[in-house]
Amino acid sequence: MKRLLFLLFIALVAFTKAEDFVDLEQIPITWDLERIKLFHLPPPDTSVKVVYAPKAYYDSLPEHIIYKTYPVFVRENEKQGYLDSLRNVEPEIVFDPRKLKTKEDWIKAGEIVFNWPVSYRPDTGHNSTIDSAYINATKARVTPDGLYPYNRYVVSEKGKVLWGSLSCASCHTTVTKSGQMIAGGQGTGAGDRGFAHTIETRKIPLAQLQGIMQVLSYTPWAPKDLPTRPATSDEYLQSLKATPPGVITRQGLAYLYPLTIPSLIGIKDIKYLDHTGLMRNEGPGDLMRYAAFNQGLDMLTSYNGFIPGHTGTSNSFPALSQWKHPFGYAARKYSDAQLYALTQYLYSLKEPKNPYDFPVSQLEQGRMVFKQAGCATCHAPPLYTNNKLTPANGFIPPKSHLGIYDIFNVSVKTDSVSTLYSRRGTGYYKVPSLRGVWHRSAFFHNGNLTTLEEVLDPKRLDPQFVPSGYKPPHLKSMAVRGHTFGLNLKREDKDALIAFLKSL
Repeated sequence: MKRLLFLLFIALVAFTKAEDFVDLEQIPITWDLERIKLFHLPPPDTSVKVVYAPKAYYDSLPEHIIYKTYPVFVRENEKQGYLDSLRNVEPEIVFDPRKLKTKEDWIKAGEIVFNWPVSYRPDTGHNSTIDSAYINATKARVTPDGLYPYNRYVVSEKGKVLWGSLSCASCHTTVTKSGQMIAGGQGTGAGDRGFAHTIETRKIPLAQLQGIMQVLSYTPWAPKDLPTRPATSDEYLQSLKATPPGVITRQGLAYLYPLTIPSLIGIKDIKYLDHTGLMRNEGPGDLMRYAAFNQGLDMLTSYNGFIPGHTGTSNSFPALSQWKHPFGYAARKYSDAQLYALTQYLYSLKEPKNPYDFPVSQLEQGRMVFKQAGCATCHAPPLYTNNKLTPANGFIPPKSHLGIYDIFNVSVKTDSVSTLYSRRGTGYYKVPSLRGVWHRSAFFHNGNLTTLEEVLDPKRLDPQFVPSGYKPPHLKSMAVRGHTFGLNLKREDKDALIAFLKSL
């Protein structure tokens, strides 16, 4: 009997290890063009021809070599001699897929990829502007000990310290008001305000700023009267300064329409990626492709011959020497193994402990209001999303879409510019999950609102309303229209609903 139990135990251990083992040959291929064409939704203008970078071109891009990185602190919190000590560190390559055997190995490696900055430049000791003045100007949140988690120092050569930025963590790291750090959250790094600070300190000329914004936001099918770049340097500065933490100007959006940064926690269960549902998500391979596109490869996509990342004049795919991203990305790609590791890390992220402690009676009342007000129709538990797409105001879904995509054919009538007239546009917005809204500080697609209380305030429909979130600099006030559900609830029911939502 003991021998039988022992053999069963050995078999169980062997089975567990076999299930836990990741075979490198089984990792999905990132640049699978058939899958890319299948998982991308088309632009709302059906006359637009979208062509992705050829696989041979993608394969020719050098892969990232991921070195050990080191934390950045607000200058006043940095220990004396910290940067000098980093100059004495030997460079260390920390991502080697041959050493990854178990699922836990891949998750740990994925965290390294998550924090790897794809843009880096020499740090002279004065290049970093992360000091108390910078924090006060940008309102970026840091931890109580002064850790600035949105950037990392890179040592790829002994004696040189590089200032690294634009990792996944740069946008998707939240520091709560209490100082709690949440990996994969909506982000509280205030990247746009940081760029405004850079523009002012370096005195970047208007022509360069216009070029940056033109490349980021030009959309061939957008109306000609929709601006794609700033008219003045001050206009651009004020727009960046008006963008609060949790909202960002990113490639492929419409000018003056920055986008709310989504939380990545629970992304494995989300069917569509991006606010516009631009990319379907049916497994690690799809998430790998999404990461590859959003870390620069979408700048090599052709839209009716326009290739955003091409510095040349032709509409052919550029040589590596002509590949350019306005954010400073290098002409590199992640390896399939690096991207797969990233997906495993993202899949492992869990919602942090919720600090709110509402009375049970109020939560039960809020749960009832949630059901009775019809919130569960779109935000169905347990994911608190129905994982469907809703057409934007003014967009009629083609009949062919109804049999292909998960469409809830009712518009909530929020502003439609971001999905009709941007390169990320599809004509739809996805129904977002409400899980973890307690640690978010930007709501609606463009981050016009910063609290749930504001979302449920009927005053936001008034043109004289002044939103607490993003507001284009040329407007003194603006109505934040759409999603009118819950605006007319009684005060007690509204408070209970908000309590319930903050408990999710």
